[in-house]
Amino acid sequence: MILMFVYNILGWLKDSFDLTLSKLKEILTRIAVFITVFMILLWFSAFLYGSFYFAYMPPVSLTKPVNLQFKLCEDGIGMCSYPADNITLVQEGQTEVFARGESYTIKMETVLPESPINKELGMFMVKLQLFDKSGGTVSSSSRSVSIMLHYRSELLRIMDTFVFSPLLLSGFVEQKQFLTVEFYNNYIDDSYNPAVGAYIEVQNKKIQIYTATLKIYAHFTGLRYMLFHWPLLSAAIGTTLNMCLLSFIALLSWYQIYYSRGNGNSNSVEYEPETKSKDKSAMEERRKNIREMLARERKATEAQMLGKSHSYPEQQYSTLETMVSREVSEDTEESLISGKNTEGSESDSTFLRHRHPVTSS
Repeated sequence: MILMFVYNILGWLKDSFDLTLSKLKEILTRIAVFITVFMILLWFSAFLYGSFYFAYMPPVSLTKPVNLQFKLCEDGIGMCSYPADNITLVQEGQTEVFARGESYTIKMETVLPESPINKELGMFMVKLQLFDKSGGTVSSSSRSVSIMLHYRSELLRIMDTFVFSPLLLSGFVEQKQFLTVEFYNNYIDDSYNPAVGAYIEVQNKKIQIYTATLKIYAHFTGLRYMLFHWPLLSAAIGTTLNMCLLSFIALLSWYQIYYSRGNGNSNSVEYEPETKSKDKSAMEERRKNIREMLARERKATEAQMLGKSHSYPEQQYSTLETMVSREVSEDTEESLISGKNTEGSESDSTFLRHRHPVTSS
């Protein structure tokens, strides 16, 4: 009886530990699944924002070198044509240069030496033509340019040359000036006939130029303006919106998969709470068995006290007690849970009812 009592206590402790361990595993599993799903959604949201940014945002600026070409005179000295260059604006893999609806600034920057010839040039024209894929002119702009180098007296030039002579001799500094020609300040490309190239012509045969560069700058408005000037804030807002949208889709999918199946199959819904309460019912059954065993032992003790106080044969009482102990020891844990316990208690109560009339007689 005592061993069975201890066995049931140990079994109840084991079930409690298993139940706690299963709950802990379930909590840890849910946390791991939540973190994994969160990281996947976050990565996918950032990927979507990055794809949208690079697809929606056009290049902020475009710089193309201008290699001016001209025809030599018959004697091979000097230029007999205006220096000009044909530039392809479209890069490899692109079909358009200018974004639709956005305005651009197009200008050419040149570096001129401070030579006597350039000082005497005066005014001349610079022409820009934008053409499409077929070679037709999309837009044309001409600007008058006056090379008016900053005036400096002979004494000032001598002093400047003397002061910067070490740098001039070493090549770190050159006697040059910059000239900028702005063709468009607010150019909007035609969406149906986009420009893919440019033709630049400097209409002066005596000009001396070190280098020339064509530069295109975008003036973004609306969403592009925000994406360009506040990239971190835009990235945070865009990723958060993508995260909310993907989370909503994931929750809808999870609800559709699990809850719809549960509503369509009533047996699965009824079986789920039974499986969840299985461990708890087993523990309650063990507690009930322990209480019944304690009650049975108490009754046996009372019966023993009654046997000593009345004239009942000692040999018959010990034989019956041996039978009861055998009956209890042969019961297994499976018979206690299934209900054999109840039969044992009924047999004990029957035995006590038969015993009391004998002692009273």
